[in-house]
Amino acid sequence: MRMLNEYNLKEKGLFLSAFLMLSVLVIHDQLISPFILVFFLTTIPFWKGPKNLRSKKVLFPLLLLFLLYASSLLFVTRLDVAVLSLTTKLSFFIFPLTGILMSTGFKIAIRGIKWGMIAASLFSMLFSLFRAIITEGGISGEAFHSNVYGLNMHPSYLALIFIVACAFLWTEKRNDGIMKLFKWGYLGVVIVSLFYLRSLGAFVCVAVIFGGIPIWKALQIKNWKWLLTIPIYAILFYIGLQSSPRISNDVNASLSKVSEWSESPSEFIDSNVNNIESNTVRLVVWTLSFDLIKNNAMGVGLGDEDNYLCREYYREGYLGYAERHLNPHNQFLQTGISIGWIGLIVLIIVFISLIYCAYKTNSLALFIAALCISVSCLFESMLERQVGVIFLSIILLIVALSHPSFSKTDNSQ
Repeated sequence: MRMLNEYNLKEKGLFLSAFLMLSVLVIHDQLISPFILVFFLTTIPFWKGPKNLRSKKVLFPLLLLFLLYASSLLFVTRLDVAVLSLTTKLSFFIFPLTGILMSTGFKIAIRGIKWGMIAASLFSMLFSLFRAIITEGGISGEAFHSNVYGLNMHPSYLALIFIVACAFLWTEKRNDGIMKLFKWGYLGVVIVSLFYLRSLGAFVCVAVIFGGIPIWKALQIKNWKWLLTIPIYAILFYIGLQSSPRISNDVNASLSKVSEWSESPSEFIDSNVNNIESNTVRLVVWTLSFDLIKNNAMGVGLGDEDNYLCREYYREGYLGYAERHLNPHNQFLQTGISIGWIGLIVLIIVFISLIYCAYKTNSLALFIAALCISVSCLFESMLERQVGVIFLSIILLIVALSHPSFSKTDNSQ
């Protein structure tokens, strides 16, 4: 790569390890562990020097969250399950530790992470499209269903990664003719991919982006006229939804179910026993999960959430939900069940500090990433799978290493 020519040997190692780590995360996250270790090892030459911990304060709530999860092992009933769950959350410890120890090399690590995500996402999207077209002989059919599209993970995670990768690409400073063409082509592939993934969280993320960009612009350049574009974006977003009957029906079905639930949550639960429609599932498990949190202020312990939720399902007659071991489909509720109100508050602090510090970096892409991953956690238990844990930890690492004071440190080396 041309961008590697400007780096010495240890800097090339850091860039390539970051690039490969993100590539593996997107393409085959089951193989990610050794690549995280290699990335950690390649940061060691960059540990020497002052750490400037105040500028990395965004990392500490994540460390605290990991410690709360670890402490819950003292009272869980299924210790083997709890230990396994804790290992998937090790990135909450490893990446903040990496960020805290690094004194230089910030730009190199960030650049490797960004381009690894961009390249691997493009490969995943194109591979999925070509495979579907070859399999079906057209642009529709089983190969385009959300549970098949993509390479190795749930549609909600893929959609989130694709959106953030596109944001990183579009905020690249290089803007010659070739790069402009690449950016527009990449955006087109992302839009097509989001259409086929059909992730509710992704559509909400896009809506948040439409509203978030004008607010970010208004705050950054102190020009409040940007806020006047929000209604225009809202109209464009509405037109985009209506242009696809498939997506429009999904949105209308969601709004209808929420309206029905809001009238009487208890009646909604009684009248929808074992209904597995996605909106119904979320509203039912959210209601039952919140009741669990109210009755277990300290949490039930990491790994025991499934047992407690299944008891609630059986009590309400939701045998199908119990058989499927459905999780809360909301990370805030999931964390509240696991480690109680304290854990829930810490998780909220993690995301508030993430959004605030991302805004302070003056990076629109990081601001979009912070908004999107926060919104995604409202619709999925994003941090119960390794890919979600690693992705959040990496975004927090980039935010921490993007503090304005670190660019001065890097430039002085």
